[in-house]
Amino acid sequence: MSTARTPHREAPIATARPQQTSDTPTATVGTSSPAGEQAAVDAAAARLRLTVGEEILDGGSPARVHHARTEDGTDVVLKVLAAHPGAVDGHDLSSFHGKLEQIDHLREHAPQLAARYLPVLSSAVGEGWAATTTAHLPSEDLGAALRRDDGDENLFFARNDLVLRALLTDGYARATSPVPPEHLADVHIGRFLRRLPVLERHFPQLAGGRQLVIDGRRLEAPAPLLRRLLETQADRLSALAPARLGAPAHGDSNVRNLLFATDGRADTDVHLIDPRGSTAPWDPVYDLAKILFSLTVWDPMLRLGIRVDHDPAAGGHRAEFRAPVYPGYRSAAHQYLDRLDGVDTDAWFDKDPHWKQRLLFTHALHVLAEAPCRLSDRKPKYDATGRRVTIEELALGHYLMGTVLLNDLAAQWAEGAAELDTHRHLSVVTGGPPVSPGRDR
Repeated sequence: MSTARTPHREAPIATARPQQTSDTPTATVGTSSPAGEQAAVDAAAARLRLTVGEEILDGGSPARVHHARTEDGTDVVLKVLAAHPGAVDGHDLSSFHGKLEQIDHLREHAPQLAARYLPVLSSAVGEGWAATTTAHLPSEDLGAALRRDDGDENLFFARNDLVLRALLTDGYARATSPVPPEHLADVHIGRFLRRLPVLERHFPQLAGGRQLVIDGRRLEAPAPLLRRLLETQADRLSALAPARLGAPAHGDSNVRNLLFATDGRADTDVHLIDPRGSTAPWDPVYDLAKILFSLTVWDPMLRLGIRVDHDPAAGGHRAEFRAPVYPGYRSAAHQYLDRLDGVDTDAWFDKDPHWKQRLLFTHALHVLAEAPCRLSDRKPKYDATGRRVTIEELALGHYLMGTVLLNDLAAQWAEGAAELDTHRHLSVVTGGPPVSPGRDR
């Protein structure tokens, strides 16, 4: 993967647009077209008696999110999801309803963690849509400290420690469960394979092939590679499986779902939003890998955009961010696994010696599994200069970068590495950490 290495100064990104007027075309409520989604927003607002304001585009789900105001003048955030016949798991109405069930479950089994979720104030369900309102919190996400200038890594890791203590100590550790057979294959690997048909419908030659050429290297396609690993590396994958599962603390802890209030001290406690939507026992490594994934690929791609080219005569496929990635993101990503030691992780992982390898494996799978997700999020996306980024570009960018990551893991295992070379591995998508702390040359 081609990655830029010069410092980046964050440019404003498009985070809101004016409320649509009565000129909006008529459409069936609950359909996935832009007009249908707007009709669902209008229906939800009428049902909940809200005045709808600007749309918040700084999100990664297909739901439409707006600032809104109740009849008594309370500022809230309205989130509306319209049904989409091709939506992947996690982007469907069942998962939307499951988020409320998960928070209710945590209130009973992990009340200290549940108290950190922003309160859901109201909800409504219509034909082909569902909606919730939550309290409005002036805040910034976990990654914000790394996007300022060269990145405030001290603040980021201090906040990350708060996240880990909340998720691990107040969440996962409150209820432990044995690990079902084939957990890694069913949950971590199976998620991508279940979503693969979405990619094959949109990119039949690329996603349906056995090999692809990226930056001049012939690589094994993810699906046949994963199936080969399941057949030939069964012992290794069995050793990577978690020693135990915990309470479903979150399940989708990308940095945008981990918020810190901006109207008080900078080290204020974390506030959580948008859990996965499942009450099943869960592996905390899944959440830790989501944070790493946010730093390496997901958040930079959504904020900065991605450029995808294909020229068989010039090395095949090529994906590169449209602007240099924040130095703070790259530096923090390469420190991340080492900085996890001792932050409430020792007690949980004391009988799980390969949890960091599982984290890197899960990180690669997160990148791949996000590719079909990008195809169901139809909200407009823009790069740092305001140019449109298509859902196809975002899907292909995740697929290509995930392919490179997965092939590097398989190569390191084939070389007989007892421990993975983390820096070599992450460098295939980050280009490596900044040359000097916080700064490129």
